[in-house]
Amino acid sequence: MGSDAKKLQEQVQATLGRIQELDDAAALKRLHENIHRHPDLEDVDREKLDEAIMKRLRIVSPSIATRLGGPKDEQGREFLQALYERIAAEFDLSGNQLKNGVKTGGYMINGTRYVDVYISYKTATKTNLSLAWIQDDVASKPYLHLLLRQVGKTGEGELQNGTFEDQDKAAETYTRELMNLLHAT
Repeated sequence: MGSDAKKLQEQVQATLGRIQELDDAAALKRLHENIHRHPDLEDVDREKLDEAIMKRLRIVSPSIATRLGGPKDEQGREFLQALYERIAAEFDLSGNQLKNGVKTGGYMINGTRYVDVYISYKTATKTNLSLAWIQDDVASKPYLHLLLRQVGKTGEGELQNGTFEDQDKAAETYTRELMNLLHAT
């Protein structure tokens, strides 16, 4: 590594540390613009810096973060929408007692969780299957939560409850459980 490259790496590391201390949204926004204009930054470093700035902006100024990086639930919505479209093409979802598609969860609405978006299917016999994209707070890593339950006064309660970090495994499990539900009705 040449001296210029080494110096740039030191600057990247110093900037990453400084980002966590910044409470000035305007300064974070300027830093974001400068990072994207810097001609010598490697894409990997640019991504690291951008991610750190967006994470900090989500705390300091959520509205600026949304303008620069999109909605906080964008990644979860994209994943769940793609899964929903795949499932809708494969299965008849007309019997769903709930609205089809990606929905905002109550935990995000009431502020208990940073991100809570989900897809779900509910049968006429009140068996509910949902897959939620959850991020507890701005600093935590998102995960997927699958819940299969019998709802109502005479319901058996939870039948299956699990969390997944692996998106493919979560999608596979949700698809399999949905197929079981659809064939049981």
